[in-house]
Amino acid sequence: MTEIAIVGMGIAVPGASSPSEFWQLLNTGQPQFSEPSGNYRLDSFWSADPDAADRGYVRVSGFLRGLRLHPRLAAEIADGLFSRDDGEAVWLRHCLLQALDGVSTRDGDRSCCVIGGTGLTSQRLDEAIVTESAAYQISVRLQGEPTAADADKERLRSLLRGHFGHTGTQPAQLLPDQVVRAAIGGLLPGGCPVTVVDTACSSALYAIDLGARQLLAGDCEIACCGGISGATPRYNTAFAKLGGLSRRGRLGVFDREADGTLFSEAAAVVLLKTLERAVADDDTVLGVLAGFGASSDGRGRSVCAASPAGQSLCIERAQRAAGLAAGQVDWVVAHGTGTVAGDAAELAALAATAPSSGRLCASNKPVIGHTGWSVGAVSVIHALLALSHSQIPAHHGFSAPAPGSPIGTRVEVPTRSMPWIRRDGQPRTVGVSSFGFGGTNGHLIITEHLPRHPAPRRALPLDPAGLDPAVLVAWAAHLPGEPSRQDIERMLATGEWTCPRSFGRYEPPPFDEVRLPAGTVRSTDRSQLMALHLAAMMVAEYGELWAPLRDTTGVIAVPTGPVPLAVGNLLRCYADELDGLFTGEDDAKAVAAFLADTRAQTPPTSRDTLPGIMPNIMAARLANHYDLHGLTMLVDSGPASGETALDVAALYLATGELDMALVLAVNVAVPSGLAGLTGAEPGGLAEGAFLLALTRSSLARRHGWQAYTEIPRGWREPPGRDPAGPSFLAADPVVSLLTTLHRGSA
Repeated sequence: MTEIAIVGMGIAVPGASSPSEFWQLLNTGQPQFSEPSGNYRLDSFWSADPDAADRGYVRVSGFLRGLRLHPRLAAEIADGLFSRDDGEAVWLRHCLLQALDGVSTRDGDRSCCVIGGTGLTSQRLDEAIVTESAAYQISVRLQGEPTAADADKERLRSLLRGHFGHTGTQPAQLLPDQVVRAAIGGLLPGGCPVTVVDTACSSALYAIDLGARQLLAGDCEIACCGGISGATPRYNTAFAKLGGLSRRGRLGVFDREADGTLFSEAAAVVLLKTLERAVADDDTVLGVLAGFGASSDGRGRSVCAASPAGQSLCIERAQRAAGLAAGQVDWVVAHGTGTVAGDAAELAALAATAPSSGRLCASNKPVIGHTGWSVGAVSVIHALLALSHSQIPAHHGFSAPAPGSPIGTRVEVPTRSMPWIRRDGQPRTVGVSSFGFGGTNGHLIITEHLPRHPAPRRALPLDPAGLDPAVLVAWAAHLPGEPSRQDIERMLATGEWTCPRSFGRYEPPPFDEVRLPAGTVRSTDRSQLMALHLAAMMVAEYGELWAPLRDTTGVIAVPTGPVPLAVGNLLRCYADELDGLFTGEDDAKAVAAFLADTRAQTPPTSRDTLPGIMPNIMAARLANHYDLHGLTMLVDSGPASGETALDVAALYLATGELDMALVLAVNVAVPSGLAGLTGAEPGGLAEGAFLLALTRSSLARRHGWQAYTEIPRGWREPPGRDPAGPSFLAADPVVSLLTTLHRGSA
């Protein structure tokens, strides 16, 4: 049996550039919120009226002001190898350098890098998309056709890049996987696989668990795990339309005056090794991973309504994985966002899973804000610092509980720092919760390392000898023209793709397939609607295969790139930035026409917008519709994302976290002007959606399911893709798998 140790940590949050500064901040409790001076022009995005079109009502967020960079990174910037303007890559590299300090490495070490993140909270990527889209669309309106617009496009692009201050950055370099690759360059061994995990606000916690599983599987000797997230005007606008941001400009987590959250820029990293290796290397063991629990909320009121039952499930799973009773966990670093509904759901879950003596919990968000996709790693470092200092910091900004709250009965919030005393010689133990938008829940239990005390045991893969491999038991494809199953199999077998490359205007599926009001459908990206239709196709072909495994069926999706609805919403939010920027009469008329068309084609930002455009919701929609309670996630490794999704599915099946994994790969039309983000020629791109159902071979036999083929760990796309064939981008490896399955059968 093998244990996983945390041997390094690094952090950058508002008001703190290192773990030691973060500890001071947790104890002083000084909130770190400010207006976005220097980040973006607030007046272009703010309105006191919560109903103002495409504007948000919040004036403050948490920003990484005055970040004191790691000395090596500061030297690299001085030498011109990096720029402070590189934003997220600089934050992440700074954290990784901190985490590596004092950690031993050996020649031949293999590593993996798993980071929670998304392009949806990157201001630099947002501005690059606005620049490329606006330059293309305005130039076409000036010249009347794309081929005549190149000179104007370059002129407009130069103007917009200068306005946003990103003159030297290529947009493709700002995609999440590329940001992470830039951050780790020269610090981790060459060839280090990079995976960006998106489960919304639980992303970093899922990233830590995925890195631990790769260590347990023997894939690497060092796992770099964590998260990165920004605070952008578009995301604030969309969240404000949900009523989820604090109008007071401060967080009162679990408090009767709580009225919403505030988002912050942040990055955080932890380094993992097996405990045996860490001890042999004489590394400082900051904590030991005892158990992780993941869950999806399944069917509920909506895909974005937090569920106490779903959150309780992941806590119970973590305790079970750790072999611990509820009373053996001393306290919990809570997710604690400060939203009324979110806090109520979490307190109900904490109360339901508490021991008879009650549950102690605290949140760091009143001080540093909601650090988004990095929050799980931030809270893990919060817990590690408390272990190191033998002290549980106070939960700040709390005055009194809301009516009906379990605080004071089943739950306790420490309003003063308190000593963390070891009980009966047992290792001190802490739980960390992260609950993502879309019902993606995670709970991680960490214990201190006592050399003379048996450490908790993390289970090795169930099938290290490969005797019970992952197998494909069902698949479905949704393509333009709605070709039949027989036609799709013929195209896969012959390589002759006779269906159209694009759906054109995508017609939403019928209500029984989506179960969404018409207004919500209009504000929901077609990738999510395609996923729901695709799942209905699979059910029509095979039935609900997952019915006997509903609690342990998960969905692993791959990204689809910048989708039209999200780009249209972004352009609506940036309209005031663009309007007035162009002084020439012809330019001004072209801009006005472009913005009028954008507003006509894209619905105003509403409470349906954020769930409608968030990439991870594509997987969460299936869990919500079919009441699935295994994990859901999106994994992004760039062009290799499909391979990563298949490998991650096989890993979760091998370790028993899942009994069925639905691998979802969707590619939608690339908006005009953004082909450079894809790395593919626009004419070669194809829209389509593919869904694979994987399970273990033994389960397929037990349930009488046909096993089409094995999916071994480390499966790689066969070389030699037909250059004349369509490209589905990140879905290409999934298409290649199906092609291999059907080749020669026509």
